[in-house]
Amino acid sequence: MKDGGMPAEIYKSVFVVALVPNKAQRFAVEEKMVQAIRQKGHMAEKSSDWFPSGFTADEELSKEAQLAIIKKAGCDGILTLSQLDTKTESHYVQGTVVAPLPPYRFRYYGSYYPYYNYRYSQIYDPGYVTQETTYFFETNFYDTASEDLLWSIQSSAFEPTDLDSWFKGYESLIVEQLQKEGLLKD
Repeated sequence: MKDGGMPAEIYKSVFVVALVPNKAQRFAVEEKMVQAIRQKGHMAEKSSDWFPSGFTADEELSKEAQLAIIKKAGCDGILTLSQLDTKTESHYVQGTVVAPLPPYRFRYYGSYYPYYNYRYSQIYDPGYVTQETTYFFETNFYDTASEDLLWSIQSSAFEPTDLDSWFKGYESLIVEQLQKEGLLKD
């Protein structure tokens, strides 16, 4: 890093690592992020193309093994995208009780069930429960050689249709911010 917190150089190739709950999301997030980086004219590699696809916490690659793979891929920067948390909140929306007059005042008074059926649907609207989901993310950029953290941002997505649709705009915002910070060439 140069004095003033700016990077000593602009990074030429980025190794993208998605740390998300499942493999399908990992592949999708890495693919979209790499596409966004490449669309801006930079080189990028997905960790899913280089790291073993089935490794778990029990089979975790060592730091040295990971760095050797990243360097072999020719990447001088590492971009991690982590899903930190997901929170779902439930909210009860109270029902209503209303008693409007029927359109024909005595039309439903001839027998029990027509009267009950009409009046019950008119006077009672039951409450219901809604659920709202918020996803919390952290995105970091590291220098491969020094392993130093150069840039970090935390963000949240409130009630996205799904993770994929929300991420569609997020990846281009990340690339633009990395360019503004001088980590990637404009």
